[in-house]
Amino acid sequence: EIHQLVIALDLPLYIRCEATRIFEDRETALCMLLRRLTYPSRLVDIEMQFGWERTRFSRITHITALFLWTRWKHLLRFNPQRLSREKLAHFGRVFSEKGAPLDVVVGIIDGTLQKNARPVRNQRIVFNGWKHMHCLKYHAVLSPDGLVIHVYGPVNGRRHDETVFKQSGLSDLLDKHFWSPDGQPLYLYGDLGYSVGPHILCPYKGPVLTFEQKKFNYRMSRVREPVEWIFKEVNQQFEFLDFSRSQKILLTPCALFYMVALLMCNAHTILHVPQIPQYFSCQPPSLEEY
Repeated sequence: EIHQLVIALDLPLYIRCEATRIFEDRETALCMLLRRLTYPSRLVDIEMQFGWERTRFSRITHITALFLWTRWKHLLRFNPQRLSREKLAHFGRVFSEKGAPLDVVVGIIDGTLQKNARPVRNQRIVFNGWKHMHCLKYHAVLSPDGLVIHVYGPVNGRRHDETVFKQSGLSDLLDKHFWSPDGQPLYLYGDLGYSVGPHILCPYKGPVLTFEQKKFNYRMSRVREPVEWIFKEVNQQFEFLDFSRSQKILLTPCALFYMVALLMCNAHTILHVPQIPQYFSCQPPSLEEY
């Protein structure tokens, strides 16, 4: 799979650090990056285990992650070439077959907080008073084939989901691309943190709901839940991201590593077809198609 990923990711034959003139072949560089993200370890322990000198390991992993993000970030910014109107309409039918009362919901949107170590400066900016922790916030859109099709972030952990959505510019993408082949609007479904908009739906709110409204909320909750699973999968596959003491905003490229981890998680979904595509019975595309 490493050789398959190296080719699919279009990595150059050698990953070079121009400042120090060190380099590694692309297979080793990708293995270094995956080892860095997989589990939190001290660089000295990795050096003892694999023989990779710590500064060399750190530089190569950073450069490899930066290359992957620069080369493939458009895949996490919505790819209209793959996600055509016909494909989005197919997603709507998949959600409907799973129990959604509507066949125009084609994706699920939600935000997540990634806990960080307390910064030595400007702590208040990233402090979330609801969760009582220092963190960065991201929001993501999940399709029923288990792939993250849009990510925005990081923003400081104090921001509300609705605020992050407005900052992301996602509404412009929805207005441009979220239409069925016959011209009907398509929608994302979010939790109570979002407001109903031109291409956004959310549960019915209020202290008193009718039976039909409660039934709608219940049926939609069953198809909204997997967006929580994708955040769990990222942290399970790449536990380095879940070790807050290593996530030092002023010292570590936390956001870069998280975005690359999402990209790698999409690749893992394609290669192994885990829980989410099985839940929706929706086969993800091949690596080449993605």
